[in-house]
Amino acid sequence: MKEKYNSLKRKQILRIIFVLCALCIVGSLILSSINVDTHAEINRKYREQKDENFRKSIKSPIKDKDNFGGLIYFDYSEKYRVNAFVEFTNDSQLISMPRTDGKRSFYTAFAKASFKIDGKMQTLMMYKHPDDYQNKPILFIPFYDVTNGTDTYAGGRYLDVELKNNKSIIIDFNYAYNPFCVYNYQYTCPVPPAENKLNVPILAGEKLFAQEAH
Repeated sequence: MKEKYNSLKRKQILRIIFVLCALCIVGSLILSSINVDTHAEINRKYREQKDENFRKSIKSPIKDKDNFGGLIYFDYSEKYRVNAFVEFTNDSQLISMPRTDGKRSFYTAFAKASFKIDGKMQTLMMYKHPDDYQNKPILFIPFYDVTNGTDTYAGGRYLDVELKNNKSIIIDFNYAYNPFCVYNYQYTCPVPPAENKLNVPILAGEKLFAQEAH
């Protein structure tokens, strides 16, 4: 039991490290591309680097790296890069989020993001990992949308965003990604809560992984 717990903990830590590395890539690309590249070009470079990391990194969830042909994405669209209003919950109580193996992960329901897509108001709860004590925490957004089960993974997708001020936040769905358990059955993943279900299609970010699509 202890060995299984430690194994799960190691996989969670690896995912967190990989997320932080991904955010660092985005940040470095933005800094190096100020007044030069568009958001679409920054995203294109990010996708190239992510494929490279998945192909070579020991932290990658891809098992068959030799035959890994890259992830599949929707075309970049500014429509899905939205400015959201932030409303804090003022609730420090931990919530239990089920995982795909029946176990639980714990997060703080940190803030709610409100925004419009296709003229419709949408809301998503943003969660904070209890061990993140940064002034500008990395917020975890697990979500569903209308594309799940057709163009995208049936179990929903994830986003990680950095909170930079107390009023608004940029949510760029072009960076929406699949849970690690999509690529490798040895990983388990948090299941998005029902409250984070969008009633519009999010035609942005990662599509079904090739193995999942078959």
